[in-house]
Amino acid sequence: MRLLVLVSCLFSFAANGQIISGELKDEGRKLVSTANFIVEGTANGYAKYEVAVNREGEVTSVRLIETDIKSTPTKMKLRDYAMKLVFEKGTYYPKFHHAVVRLTSVKSL
Repeated sequence: MRLLVLVSCLFSFAANGQIISGELKDEGRKLVSTANFIVEGTANGYAKYEVAVNREGEVTSVRLIETDIKSTPTKMKLRDYAMKLVFEKGTYYPKFHHAVVRLTSVKSL
């Protein structure tokens, strides 16, 4: 029973938001900034963004791929959150690394 609770807790964290795929994930480049991938917004839902990360570890561009959110201000808030992510620096990485990031918006009360 304890194992079931532990496994369900781990999967519930992973369902809220994550780095889903891309070169960045494949090569094991780590996230340096603290991010829980959950943003307080005006609507509940999720958005997947493709991010481009330079050698300094900064996100240089974000492109919306998929979402179930209709609220433009909420989508922009998630986009701004994705732009603030910071990854490991390294000169041995390509000029731009790409990854798909899923962010979750939770409606504030």
